[in-house]
Amino acid sequence: HNTIKSMLTDILRLFQGIGAFLIGMRLVSKSLSGVAGGKIEALFKKLGNNKLAAVGVGMGSAAVLQSSSATTVILLGLVNSGIVSLFQATCIIMGANIGTTVTAVILSFNSLPIAEIFAFSVFPGALLVMSAKKEKLKNIGKVLSGVGLIFIALDVIKAGAMDLKNSPGFVSFFSEIGSPFLLILIGIAFTAVIQSSSALTGLILTLSELGIMPVVSTFYIIMGSNVGSCATAMLASVNGTPNMKRTALIHLAFNAIGLIIFLPFVVVFGQDVVDKLSMLGEAALVAYFHVAFNLLTTVILLPFVQRIANFTTEIIKDPVKP
Repeated sequence: HNTIKSMLTDILRLFQGIGAFLIGMRLVSKSLSGVAGGKIEALFKKLGNNKLAAVGVGMGSAAVLQSSSATTVILLGLVNSGIVSLFQATCIIMGANIGTTVTAVILSFNSLPIAEIFAFSVFPGALLVMSAKKEKLKNIGKVLSGVGLIFIALDVIKAGAMDLKNSPGFVSFFSEIGSPFLLILIGIAFTAVIQSSSALTGLILTLSELGIMPVVSTFYIIMGSNVGSCATAMLASVNGTPNMKRTALIHLAFNAIGLIIFLPFVVVFGQDVVDKLSMLGEAALVAYFHVAFNLLTTVILLPFVQRIANFTTEIIKDPVKP
C-alpha cells in the first residue's frame, strides 16, 4: 500500500516538474517576444531568396522564442498576409528546427554546477518584475524568472525520477519498451498534447541520466517529438489560406523526412554510437542527437527547398475562382 502511495507521489512530482517547466518556457517565450518579437517579424520581412540567411533567421528566432512552434505560428501569420513567400518559409522552418535544439543543449548542463546559477536567476528576475517601472525591464525580469523556473522544474523532475528509480515497475516500463515505433509514437503523442518538445527532452534527459531509460530509446522519442511539435502549426493553419496550410505541411514534411532518413541509422548503429561516445555522458548524448537530427536533416533537404514548396502547392491547391 505504502509503495503504491509513494509511487503515485513521485509520479505527481514528475508532472509538477513538467507543469513548472511549461510555465517557465511560456514566460521566457512570451517575454522574449515582448523584447524582440517585432524585430523578428521585421527580419522575416527583409529576407530575399538567400537560403542560408533565411535558415539563420529561423535558427535565431527559434533560439530566442525557445520554440520552433512559436516561430512557425508567427511565420504562418506572415505567410498568410503574403509578406513571406513559401520558399522563404521553408528555409525559416528548417532553421527554426535547429534553433530549438539550443534548449536541449542548455538542459544537458543540468548535471553541471552551472545549473544552480541558472536556477538562481528566478530571484533577481522576480525582483525586477516586482520593482521595474519600464515594460522592457519587466520583460527581462520575466525572462530571468522563466529560465530559473525551467531549471527548478528540472530539479523537481529529477527528484521525482530519483525516487521512482527505486520502483521496479516504473524502471522496467521504460527500460523494456524496445519497439522503436512505440517509442516514436510516445514522442509524437506526448509532444502534441503538451505542445513542447523541449519539456519532453528535459524529461527524457533526466530519465537517461539516471539510468532509467536507455539512451538509444531517447533517440526514438526525440525523432517522434520533432514530428509531434508540428501539431501546433497544423492546428493554427486549419482555417487559414492555402499558403498557411502549405507552410504547416512543410513543417510536418521536414520532420517526417528527417525521421525516415534517421530511423534506419539509429536502428543499425544507435547502440554503437552510444557505446563509442559514452564518455560524453547520457544528457549530452541526448542533447547532441537532437542537434544532429535537425542539423543534418536541414543540410540534406536545403538543396530541395523549391521542390518542397512546389510539392505542397501540388497537394494543397488554390481554391478555384468561380
